[in-house]
Amino acid sequence: MEKIKIATERLFLRSPNINVCFRMLITGMIDRNRFQPAIDRVCKRHPLLNCSIETDKEHNAWFIPNTSHIKIEYYNSEEIADWQDWYKKTDNIPFDFIHGPLVKICVISGTDETEIIVLGHHIIGDGIGYLNLAKDILLSLDNKLGIIPQIPLPDNKFKQGGKLRFLSGLYAKKLNRKWKKNRIFFSENDYYVFFEQYRNKFISAIYMNSIHETDLQKLIDICKINNITVNELITSAFAIAMVELSGNYPDKEIRIGVAANTRNELITEPCHCMGNYVTGIAANINYIPEKDFITNTKKISSTIRKKLTNPKTRHLIVHFLNAFDTDLVESIMFAAYGNYQLPVAEKIGDLIGERMDKKGLGISNLGRHEISGYDTIQLSDMQFIGPAFPANLLSVSIITVNNKLNLCLRYNETEIETTIVEKIYQKVIELLLQ
Repeated sequence: MEKIKIATERLFLRSPNINVCFRMLITGMIDRNRFQPAIDRVCKRHPLLNCSIETDKEHNAWFIPNTSHIKIEYYNSEEIADWQDWYKKTDNIPFDFIHGPLVKICVISGTDETEIIVLGHHIIGDGIGYLNLAKDILLSLDNKLGIIPQIPLPDNKFKQGGKLRFLSGLYAKKLNRKWKKNRIFFSENDYYVFFEQYRNKFISAIYMNSIHETDLQKLIDICKINNITVNELITSAFAIAMVELSGNYPDKEIRIGVAANTRNELITEPCHCMGNYVTGIAANINYIPEKDFITNTKKISSTIRKKLTNPKTRHLIVHFLNAFDTDLVESIMFAAYGNYQLPVAEKIGDLIGERMDKKGLGISNLGRHEISGYDTIQLSDMQFIGPAFPANLLSVSIITVNNKLNLCLRYNETEIETTIVEKIYQKVIELLLQ
């Protein structure tokens, strides 16, 4: 693999809370002697797993091939009471970008089942990228994985979707000129200080629950009747529950950010590789208490759907960030959430919603997947913990595997209490299954 330039993803590189995690529960015991060769095969298929990051003299960042091995920790079920304990501890340790790799794995073996937890940085993969990785780990354990390298494309041009409008382009050039007069370049040491500062203020917490097959089918039937998607129904339920119960939206308006996969919209298909092929939209949503849930859902869904289906708004954030110097993009997180005075970067952060004053709701739904058909293993369960963007008061990650919809809520315990989050979830279920 040749080195790959990091462009728009620079925003992910310096975000302090951007990791992605998958947990797989497999029937039977898988020991070190079986797991290590399986991961070796997976690394041959996904060379990005062994990469580190290098910044050149012009301050461009690159993925660099690296021979370092992924850190794998092995435990038996008596040593770790709950896989989330390992996740929370490891998630609070910053990755070493210079030496790599940017992914860590934990294997917890019991008599009848094995848990595999994959925790990686968003810079090397979006949610679908890590889902591809999880599936390939299962295939490799079942001795069915081909090792033709799956390498991210260096150019992620869309099949459709225009560039920035003329005035927006001029505005971007103006901000670039201002930045160059007093630009600041951040080192690895700067990042580690920033990471520690942020994590001391962000006490990461997760709340997980599931909607099983019978109730899931009920949701699907409701959506068919009302011509809405399951994702739209769940997004609306969380928006309404947040407005009613969080105490943060007295005007009944909440900003919702929805992630969107762009892999099928590229000029050249990226196959099943790692890498970032994600965009998203943000919309301010008004909830009308006098209206019933389905009426509110249709109103909320209409607003979101218009933005997601319009290439200009769907790809706006990518085109917008591409218009700025990459080191300016990297500084956005420092300006928004660190102790730095960077007016130009702070201005861009405000424009894209990276701000501390009014946090919103983030939704990342990887969709529905049937993961079965293995000869020597069986997947019993899979959880997805998506990134907790600092701009969100609550980040919701969703994946449906083998007719079970798993939800993960990530939040900051210093901003919203766990008891409130639990009430929000219960309200969501009440709305969905009424």
